[in-house]
Amino acid sequence: MEDARRFRIRNSAILVLVGLFGLAAGLSGTGHDAFWHGVFATLVLVLMFGAFSLGLVGAGDAKLMAAACLWIGPENALLFAIALLCLTGLYGIGATFGFFPARRDDHRVKIPFGPSIALAWIMTIVLSR
Repeated sequence: MEDARRFRIRNSAILVLVGLFGLAAGLSGTGHDAFWHGVFATLVLVLMFGAFSLGLVGAGDAKLMAAACLWIGPENALLFAIALLCLTGLYGIGATFGFFPARRDDHRVKIPFGPSIALAWIMTIVLSR
């Protein structure tokens, strides 16, 4: 994943993920659920851009999180949050010991958030079926 190496998530990848959600929602006929998933994703995007403005996450992380929440929806948000917390913690520990890519600034280790988001997203989809 490009985020792990370069701390970058392409806008085109986010657009593909959002477009695929639209296609899946259209084909499955779940327009009402898709509306609430969109509302949820918009709320998450606003919150994540707040975190971005504080320097806590990157813009790509904010957009990827919103795309993930579009697919996951509010009904699976708790499962996603727990998986994300666990995976981010494990990634942080692994990065501290040099097992995963990270950047070191002063006394801090900065980790890419994208891999944890992607794995939590996959776990949530698999576990919620």
